[in-house]
Amino acid sequence: MSSKQRDHHNVPLTALALAVSLALAAPAQAAEPGEEGNVVVVTGSRVSGRTVENSASPIDVLTQEDLANSGSDNLLGALVALVPSFNLPGQSPQPDLGSIVLGVQQRNLSPAYTLVLINGKRRNTTAVVSENGFAGSAAVDLGLIPTSAVDHVEVLRDGASALYGSSAIAGTVNVILKHNAQSGGVSVKGGSTFKGGGENGSIAVDKGVALGDSGFVSLFAQLSKQKPAIRSSPLNPNYLYYPAVKADGTLSTTLGANNSLPAGTTPNPKEASRDSAPWKNSGQKLDVRNASAGFNGEYDLSRELTVYSFGTYADRRTYSAQNFRSPYSIYSSTLARTNGWYAFYPDGFTPKESTSDHEAQLVAGLRGVLGGWNWDLSTNYGKDKVDVYTVDSANYALPASAGQTDFYIGQNAYSLWSNTLDLTRSVDTGWTAKPLNLSAGVEYSQEHSQLKPGEPNAYLGVIPGDGGSGSGGAQSLPGYLPRDASDTKRHSYSAYVGAGANITKEWFLDGGLRGEHYSDFGSSGAIGKLSTRYDFSPAFAIRGTASNGFHAPALQTVSFSNTSGRPNGLISSLVRPDSAAGIALGAVPLAPEKATGFTLGITGDISPQFNYAVDFYQTEVKHTLGTSASVGLDHTNADGQIRDASGAVLTPAQLAILQSYFTAAGLAIPQQGNGLTAHYFTDVGDVRSRGLDLTIDGKHRLGDGVLKWNFAANFNTSAFTRISGIPAKLQGLPNITTLSLTNQQSTLYLAPRDKQIFNLNYKSGAFFVNVVETRIGKLRRFWTNADNAALGLPTTGEWNAGKLWTTDLTLGWNLGHGFDAKVSAFNLFNERARRVPDISRTNASKAQYLYAFDISGPLGADLGTQYAATLNYKF
Repeated sequence: MSSKQRDHHNVPLTALALAVSLALAAPAQAAEPGEEGNVVVVTGSRVSGRTVENSASPIDVLTQEDLANSGSDNLLGALVALVPSFNLPGQSPQPDLGSIVLGVQQRNLSPAYTLVLINGKRRNTTAVVSENGFAGSAAVDLGLIPTSAVDHVEVLRDGASALYGSSAIAGTVNVILKHNAQSGGVSVKGGSTFKGGGENGSIAVDKGVALGDSGFVSLFAQLSKQKPAIRSSPLNPNYLYYPAVKADGTLSTTLGANNSLPAGTTPNPKEASRDSAPWKNSGQKLDVRNASAGFNGEYDLSRELTVYSFGTYADRRTYSAQNFRSPYSIYSSTLARTNGWYAFYPDGFTPKESTSDHEAQLVAGLRGVLGGWNWDLSTNYGKDKVDVYTVDSANYALPASAGQTDFYIGQNAYSLWSNTLDLTRSVDTGWTAKPLNLSAGVEYSQEHSQLKPGEPNAYLGVIPGDGGSGSGGAQSLPGYLPRDASDTKRHSYSAYVGAGANITKEWFLDGGLRGEHYSDFGSSGAIGKLSTRYDFSPAFAIRGTASNGFHAPALQTVSFSNTSGRPNGLISSLVRPDSAAGIALGAVPLAPEKATGFTLGITGDISPQFNYAVDFYQTEVKHTLGTSASVGLDHTNADGQIRDASGAVLTPAQLAILQSYFTAAGLAIPQQGNGLTAHYFTDVGDVRSRGLDLTIDGKHRLGDGVLKWNFAANFNTSAFTRISGIPAKLQGLPNITTLSLTNQQSTLYLAPRDKQIFNLNYKSGAFFVNVVETRIGKLRRFWTNADNAALGLPTTGEWNAGKLWTTDLTLGWNLGHGFDAKVSAFNLFNERARRVPDISRTNASKAQYLYAFDISGPLGADLGTQYAATLNYKF
């Protein structure tokens, strides 16, 4: 790293110190209307009139301006860019559909633990279940919520299950839609990566319509398109991917170790003109096309009765490149060669997984006042439907002459219908400094999850004897099998009560109690939350919260099973824990995840221009969901030996045990050339996350303009406090562990140990400049490399993929007549993802790629600098 780069990395700390000094030294200025600290929030308490400044829980409010300057067209990217406690892992821990339907972590916990509300009403989750990374999770797809529809976002960084129910263990994101009655606007944006690729553009429009003097309707729509950008490593020049040529001129069906030249052959002449970087799925930015629309409206029927409704719809088509199928891999497969696929794809092919995602939510309700109670009665229906395809692919069990390269894999669908009645009122008690706020409510919900099979040609040949040897099915993602199809429903109901008030002028106390009952998991037990705050002065207050939470495994998870084949004939099956196969392999019914959480913090306003908050937190989740070890019989090896799922040769006694389990499970015993591994979702243990959130912000006059700055940081650590034992049925079998090192890394270490964001915004006249400096702290990554043993080198180790700095710069101008424009550079100084240490790379990796870089961290794809230009018109 150059000295200039090192100096650059000191800029945020210097700027922070300068800004703090200016804020403390500057003369006091009257607080201006609309300051973020004075915004009344509706998230985190049923008590009315609370603001960010006097909240008993840590809350972030993100304005329209914040969202626009984040550089993201959807809420997923905006939250990661603006809130340090949020983290979006890169592609590698979430392969296949997990790289398309992304889940975001809050406070280093599973995406499934963050509840998302729209205008205070629960948002349905995605229909897609994560099989890897955050195994078994089904989170809200924030990528389908356009920022152009949002007035502001309230982020509660605290457990709130007692307030909002299941899924609020890590916190709550409440999206408040635009609610303008007259004005509107149009925004056009375009950008790309500086290095090339990743071109993107969007157009957004919104318009408010007044309904006389009694109501309004806000309409909004957005179209966006993102082209792919590829940053894959070039191949090692000695790595061959065409079949070698034998002495008699025919092609060889084998290559040497790590695709080297076998004896008695010469390289295929095509190697001289090959694509030097044919793998397109490492470090890619996906090809995404998204269209969304919605409305938000309300109408006063009388002074005490209002009808309201809002709805959103999103249609997203995404393409994700998968592993390159080299000409050699096609030719060496007897099935592929026999059916003519080598001639069809003489230079190999890169299949793409594609989704067509349709998500809609519609809410309608009435609110009013009756007998001194404010009541709100609403019905809320949301559905996500994801049709899955594999394109530019092949099914080796089909003849190439048929010409089919695109396949329908199947459909994931999930819907939530909830009906709620919320009641609130204030009561003058005479013994509290302010009126006592009471709240109560009931909710009834129905859920419906479906997995529909794909077209027969998409799964033909996956099962041995079904048109192939187990190596069939659409390449990269075989179709969902009819035996894995499901149609599952459940219902739940809940009730809550709450009360909060200022006991004295300085002391605020707020509590709530909730109970839930699920038709499949039973009662949650008592879920409670107690928050308090004591203001010693405007400059110093103590606040804290104690709560517990409950998360029922997603209906999609409970009903999900999947079978897929591999080119070598090895079949992988994820079975339901409650199925005969799961029970035979040691599975037990899934249990609800339960949590306890605590926060303790200090906060205050040093002056109207300088605010701070420091919050310590701890959340422990019991019965964390993960996947079991794979149990298998692998009979695909040329030596005829039968191995387990990890490749260990089975003893006769172990083989007999596994064969008896497979028979009891109704699974076929693999014959020579076939294999089957099976695993299931299970409780892997208890996870504790601890950390600290820090926010400091200031605002003051500087010259002819206004300078606003904000520094926010998150520091965290996570650990297993309990690891589940190995099921009795699997004890004694080789290489069976509850949590491999890789799975522990996915659970504990995907998020950085610390993350800091410093934002500086200066406005003067028609000009503004916005600078965001982000630091990604330590990213622990573990490796295992058995090849090092022969060299006397360590076979396991750890390295740091973090300590990354990015700078975003936006310059804007008010052009007059309703127009304004801005240009932005994101990752201005071209920070790159860290290279993987050579000592961690296997001989096969070194033989294939010149280098490798970490794609599991926050930078994800190694895209470097990106730029964008935006033109806005307000009317």
